Amino acid sequence: MIDSHTHVYSEDFAEDLEAMLERARTAGIEQMVLPAVDSSSWERLWALAQRYPDFLYPTAGLHPTSVGEDYLRELAYVEERLDGYPIVALGEIGLDYHWDTSYREQQLEAFATQLRWAHQRGLPVILHIREAFADAFALLRELALPGLRGVFHSFTGTEEELVEALSFEGFYVGINGVVTFKNSDLRDYITRIPLERLLIETDAPYLAPVPKRGRRNEPSYLPYTASYLADCYGIPEERLVEATTANARRLFALPQH
Repeated sequence: MIDSHTHVYSEDFAEDLEAMLERARTAGIEQMVLPAVDSSSWERLWALAQRYPDFLYPTAGLHPTSVGEDYLRELAYVEERLDGYPIVALGEIGLDYHWDTSYREQQLEAFATQLRWAHQRGLPVILHIREAFADAFALLRELALPGLRGVFHSFTGTEEELVEALSFEGFYVGINGVVTFKNSDLRDYITRIPLERLLIETDAPYLAPVPKRGRRNEPSYLPYTASYLADCYGIPEERLVEATTANARRLFALPQH
């Protein structure tokens, strides 16, 4: 399995980092993609990826909730990483109107800038879109960057938003533990995602799947989400794992072990 989105460089794992990574390997996790959020944690991310070069793969990007007064400085920091480090994607980037919309225009500008950078460099993008799908779709259509590819990570939108997300060719949909939550209706339309466009992720340390909900999430919990999704699709878990692993390798150009 590949955990296509996990923040194992987070300080939440400082106490048991080695043990947590070993649990991930034991659970069958072969590779992980580490999405960046801003300059405050990037050095930790990069240092960890260097320690495990065939296991952990770094990205660079400015998360929408990290867009503030200093967003231009943060963007400059991202651009330096794009041109100086072997990253596998630009992310996570996007729009988030859940907590605060006071920097809405700056979020849109940062999002557009980073989409253009990814396109110029041939990098995939990891998109974080929360309560902002209409603006995100509109911007993607307005920019119309040919060949742009990526993933709508941690998708929690409506069925209509899912259909529109899938209309962007070259984009995958990332599903995590949210699909297992009782209050989520994702399971009702999750199978509208073609198997060849599905990614699985933990978004650790957040969003632990049932039966681990409420705990700190970690990559070793990914099989719970994989098993649940296999049931939704009515296919053997091995087939779902095989498909999502191939998808992640294709999108992020990860080496085959």
